[in-house]
Amino acid sequence: MGCGFCDAAASNFVGTLIVDCMLKPVGRQLDYVRRFHDNVEKLREKKRELADARDRLQREIEDAERQLLLIHKDVQNLQAKASETLSDMGTLEEEIQLNKRCLKWCPNWIWRYQLSKKAMKKTQDIAELLEKFGRLGPVGYRDPTALPTIDFLCSKEFVFSKSSETAFYQIIEALKDENINMIGLWGMGGVGKTTLAREVGSQAQKLNLFDKAVITTVSQKPNFEKIKDEIAEYIGFDMKNEQGRISEKELWLRLKKEPRILIILDNIWESIDLKGKIGIPIGDDHKGCKVLLTTRLQQVCRAMDCQNVVQLGCLDDDEAWTLFEKKAGLDDFSDDSIKILANQIVKKCEGLPIAIVPLGSALKGKTQHEWQAAYRRLKDRRLTEIEDLDKENAYVCLEASFDYLKNMETKTCFLLCFLFPEYDEIYVENLVGYAWGLKLYKGMDSIKDVRSEVLASIEILKNSSLLLDCGERHVRMHDVVHQFASWLTSSRKEISFGTVKTLPMDESFKHYTAISFETDQTDELPKGVRFPYLKLLLHGGNCFMETSSEFFEGMEELQVCALNHQLISLAAFQFHMNLQTLCLIGCQLSDISMLGKLKSLHILSLSRSDIIELPNEAGDLENLKLLDLSYCWNLEGFPPNLLRRLSGLEELYLHGCPSLKWATENSTEKKSYSSLSELNLLSELVVISLDISSEHLLDGFVFHRLWSFDVCIGIKREWRFPKRNLETRPILKSLRIGKSSFQKGIDKSVGACKQLFEDVESLQLNGVEGHLNLIPSLDLGFSKLTSLDLRWCHSMQCLIDASKQQVPITTLSNLRKLSLSGMFHLEEMCNASQPQGFLQKLEEVTVSDCDKMQVLFPIVELRSIEQAGPSRYLSLQSLKIVEIERCKKLKYIFPMSVANSLGQLHTLKIKSCSQLEDIIEDPQVAYLCSLQSLREVSLIDLPQLKGSDVKDVMLTQSSLQKLTVHNCPQLTHFIISTTIQELVFGEMTNEQLSNLYSCKYEELEQDQSSSQHLPLPICFPNLILIDLWGCESLKSLFPIIVAQGSVKKLNVLNLQTLKIERCFGMEEIIQDSQVSTLSFQCLRELQVTKCNKLKFLFPMCVANSLGKLQTLKIERCFGMEEIIQDSQVSTISFQCLREVQVTHCNNLKFLFPMCVANSLGKLQTLKIERCFGMEEIIQDSQVSTISFQCLREVQVTHCNNLKFLFPMCVANSLRQLQTLKIESCSQLKDIIHGPEVLTSMAQGLVQLNEVELINLPQLKENDRNNIC
Repeated sequence: MGCGFCDAAASNFVGTLIVDCMLKPVGRQLDYVRRFHDNVEKLREKKRELADARDRLQREIEDAERQLLLIHKDVQNLQAKASETLSDMGTLEEEIQLNKRCLKWCPNWIWRYQLSKKAMKKTQDIAELLEKFGRLGPVGYRDPTALPTIDFLCSKEFVFSKSSETAFYQIIEALKDENINMIGLWGMGGVGKTTLAREVGSQAQKLNLFDKAVITTVSQKPNFEKIKDEIAEYIGFDMKNEQGRISEKELWLRLKKEPRILIILDNIWESIDLKGKIGIPIGDDHKGCKVLLTTRLQQVCRAMDCQNVVQLGCLDDDEAWTLFEKKAGLDDFSDDSIKILANQIVKKCEGLPIAIVPLGSALKGKTQHEWQAAYRRLKDRRLTEIEDLDKENAYVCLEASFDYLKNMETKTCFLLCFLFPEYDEIYVENLVGYAWGLKLYKGMDSIKDVRSEVLASIEILKNSSLLLDCGERHVRMHDVVHQFASWLTSSRKEISFGTVKTLPMDESFKHYTAISFETDQTDELPKGVRFPYLKLLLHGGNCFMETSSEFFEGMEELQVCALNHQLISLAAFQFHMNLQTLCLIGCQLSDISMLGKLKSLHILSLSRSDIIELPNEAGDLENLKLLDLSYCWNLEGFPPNLLRRLSGLEELYLHGCPSLKWATENSTEKKSYSSLSELNLLSELVVISLDISSEHLLDGFVFHRLWSFDVCIGIKREWRFPKRNLETRPILKSLRIGKSSFQKGIDKSVGACKQLFEDVESLQLNGVEGHLNLIPSLDLGFSKLTSLDLRWCHSMQCLIDASKQQVPITTLSNLRKLSLSGMFHLEEMCNASQPQGFLQKLEEVTVSDCDKMQVLFPIVELRSIEQAGPSRYLSLQSLKIVEIERCKKLKYIFPMSVANSLGQLHTLKIKSCSQLEDIIEDPQVAYLCSLQSLREVSLIDLPQLKGSDVKDVMLTQSSLQKLTVHNCPQLTHFIISTTIQELVFGEMTNEQLSNLYSCKYEELEQDQSSSQHLPLPICFPNLILIDLWGCESLKSLFPIIVAQGSVKKLNVLNLQTLKIERCFGMEEIIQDSQVSTLSFQCLRELQVTKCNKLKFLFPMCVANSLGKLQTLKIERCFGMEEIIQDSQVSTISFQCLREVQVTHCNNLKFLFPMCVANSLGKLQTLKIERCFGMEEIIQDSQVSTISFQCLREVQVTHCNNLKFLFPMCVANSLRQLQTLKIESCSQLKDIIHGPEVLTSMAQGLVQLNEVELINLPQLKENDRNNIC
């Protein structure tokens, strides 16, 4: 049977073979049979290769999908074909295995032939597939419509603050400017720069300013490869080279193909080459590409050549509270005691989001005890001890800023600032003294050089947002930064600076090199404590304290000592051989003669001390370089020859010493003093401040040239507390000469300052007579003068008389500030052709009471044939502020010759100039004038001022933010830019207000020449303040002020402050009480005064939008009957109302309607005075839901119909009430009305500490006793 099977198989095989042989060569057919095993093995090997290739491709596909890439169609097809082929291989494998199992001793030649042939064919197919795998490119691609957008990164909880909103609009406006391609946003760490930048990117795309917005983080140590990859990903660019990186050139070329793209570089720490390091084309390379960078360092913006630099500040109090309230989960129903603590915590954060957010989050859901503990730790600078606080968020950004400071000197300056008390304004000159005494800056030989280094360090710290600028050489630390510095000094062992708040001190302070005592709580400084390493000691108390000499024992290394308000003996320092700087400010001193033993002293300040005379022994201080005796009110003088012995003295401060006397030739003083001539013997003296009388000037005495000076002759220096006004050392070369009792005194004063005049930068002449002009009368060009202040110099007719002689071409070329006051005979600045460059740098002009002045700025004209020559046009290209008052003959401000150079002018204020007709000389062409920077215009009491150039030039500028107009009857039509934010109108007629229009500046430009052009009466969407007063004929404010004749467009959505005063004819604030579209959703302050016909403030439909109102003041509105019209029909929320003052409103029967009373939980101050008709404070108050949980002060006087203050339901909510004053309320019986009143009052008024109950004849005795 088996043989039969074999015979049949052989027969079939032969038959098949015969057929194939007829068509194909016999050898090839026999190969299929002969190489069966080889073909099968090759197939299996290719199968394994295909399976590996398919799996590898699958992994690439999965990776691409994780990157949100779409998979190419050919890749999908290839993957499917591979899977199909491998599946088919399974069937073929089964056939092969079956052939092996069937009759091993007698092969089936037909099957073997067929399977071998299939195997070879399948092997070829797989080989082709593998070849396709080898040619395969990237498996995925980025869908351009699905690229990641910056909108995805924006915080959905982003809320604008005042600072961020201002910064946002500044950046958006800059992005619209085609001439700006680089914008810098800077601010301290954690203030919200990144969040704002993302919002800018998102909104810029929505506003269609850009097609794409990209954001990438640069960081302190930039990874440029990562930055390029992130930018490339945003734009769908993936062209990496053999090294797997994107070249700068390729990215540069690719970005140039993006027509409009914004690139945001976040957290930059130093200047970077955008083209060379990243490949960003800007400017001439690509106008459509703009860069917004964020940084903590202002100097980075300068180094990166940002054309527009925007600072982002902290949150204001309300914004900080709102943010904290949200993060801490607080609401109107939260416990009062917790909200009080929360308020105190928010104040400690000083508006810094990086502190507010983690603190609020950490305290969310905590108990009152935990809140109290947190506040205690925060107050004691133990912020990181608060449980659940994210310490990384709290300090990591500030620590990075500190560590980034590149030199130890700047870090030490930061730590020196930490030694000052919180909130203290630090006088930079104090830091100069400390730095000198500590020898902080090596290789510096003069105080001047050290000052330059300290100022440079301070600038670095300010630009790093580690210090805040307070002006006038004062800085301070943000409270959170101060706490960070405290944490830093305690956590880093290498920093040995510390502050002492309480005594006794622990042992750790013994190792400190710098200590500050901040407290006034101790009677005296500790005794018996040794500080062997101490180099710097500060005590900033404000109360006089006696300091024992024992305290200073054991301070052998002391180099700097600064004490305030101490009763101290100078003998305490006699053994301190290393003492370099000694500052005893406002101290009562004894043993003053011991000064002579402090031979190591380089800096000595006894400012504001009780010293009467510097002892003769002080002349032994041969190393003294700086002596400060400023504001020593009792100082009478110096012994003769004392000053000349201080041969190394570089700086001498004697200002504010009204009793100081100097020897003169004809002195009648019984006591001898030094003479001013000794000053000229001090060869090293480069800085002096001095107040003297002309009587003390010796004949022929002339001050030597100085690097810096502040000399007052015959002028009593203005000084006042607080102390920062007494912390003044000259930073300019300032000279003030005042009126003398005799003409010779004036001549001596001018003569003594002859050399100082050559370098003077700030000059004030007060009551100087006998000079018809400034130049050439004083025979100097004042080329270095930056500030000129002339007062009551009645003889002077012009500043420069160029009619008879040529003046130097540099005359007043550097002047930046000019003030002219009471110059009754002054007619003009220059009476002939002005010098070249005249007033080219002038920034600020203030002129008042110059009765004869007809022309403020010189007119270019040819006065005589001899003056023909090159014309010198006056340019006011730097002018920013102009303020003019009471100049009776002035007819215009700017001649046409300067009108086109006023591009920097931002403030213009003119008042009481009775003959002024025009702002610009020729109003017909005034519209050609460019005033693109103008922000504030004030026009008051100008009866002759015409409207043409004011309307066309001033008020339509797109930058205008504030407009004040008062008593300008000739101004009948107002076309004002829609950008206006503040409107202040006074004594304007109904006609004037009815002709008030708004327009966009671009619209006015487009149709300027059309005589038929009339702007549409649209709204002012950016208004934040309206102040209206003295408009007696006005019957209503809205819609006239917003959109006359266009009720549909009523819009004051951004209005924050509304003030109306002395509008005696006003009957309604809003003309149509049925208008429901008008919204005051941002209104915070409302003041209405002396509007006798006004019966109510708002209709119900408008009152519903007053949810943010904080302050409400109504005064002398005798006809007012209710605050809200028909208030009984709805519920109104005044949830933010904090202060209410109502006085002289006789017809007002109640203050709060019931619909409002339920929302007064934040009210803090309530004052009601002389409302004779008032019967209730809260109308129909028999409801149990009223709460005054934040009320702190209540004053009610002369309300004769008032029978009680509060209903029973209010009593338990008055826990914060501290002040209660009630006077002359003849019908008042109860303070709190209702049963069980005594119990309620006892439980409720727990904080009450100030009570006045005066002239209350009906008040129940129990109430009086229970409260008092």
